[in-house]
Amino acid sequence: MKNILPSIICLFLIIKVTAQENRKFFYATLQDEVSAVANAHVINLNTKQGTFTNNNGEFRVLAKANDTLQISFVGYETKNFVVDVNHFGMQENYIQLKKVPIELDEIAIKKHNLLGHITSDTKHIKSKKEINAETLNLPFAGSRILTPAERRLHTATSSYGGIAIDPLLNWISGRIKKLKKFKAIEDKEKRIEHIRNNYHILIEYELKILKEDIDRFIYFVESANDFTPSFLHNEVTMILFLQKKSDEFKKLNPKNYK
Repeated sequence: MKNILPSIICLFLIIKVTAQENRKFFYATLQDEVSAVANAHVINLNTKQGTFTNNNGEFRVLAKANDTLQISFVGYETKNFVVDVNHFGMQENYIQLKKVPIELDEIAIKKHNLLGHITSDTKHIKSKKEINAETLNLPFAGSRILTPAERRLHTATSSYGGIAIDPLLNWISGRIKKLKKFKAIEDKEKRIEHIRNNYHILIEYELKILKEDIDRFIYFVESANDFTPSFLHNEVTMILFLQKKSDEFKKLNPKNYK
């Protein structure tokens, strides 16, 4: 039994590594008869993972030979593209979309008494006034909806008329400090979720972080002293930062990353 166990473990590791290496990034440029097609949706029908083309029509998606990519965009015919083993070579891959006409709903032209002069025609045009919080002049109309943590902190630090008794009492009791802590935790969770949603494929398949370590690695990245939330708004900066932190993370876990 003792001799069989190491063999089972080795077999499991081989299967796991093979499964991860089955698919690699497929790179291509999407274009029509004139120019590149930006913001088109590309999805691998075999893995259900997708992406969008950038301003130059370029995209990348995990795939392997015989995977089918479905490419769609408004005004173009949806295309199913089958990946071939030769597409992973040094040559550039170009995929062409075909434009299709967009049919508009039928409209009815009615007689009117407009003369073509704005000053006189505006008197004859009847329009329904939009009814919402802003047109009704309700308090705080048009303001951003606060998150639960922001709402509790705002309530604790605000006062409506008279002496601000609530903020004073909350400051004495330490409640404001506690609510600010909750707000900081909420912001941290949002950043971690953003990294997980947008970079988990890169982390697992390109940076070679073990699947069971992905969450721990993301917390490690977000908690780093040299991490700033502005990285989340620049994909290139964030990818470079993740690459740097992956090296540090592997050095801290030498048993799992040799």
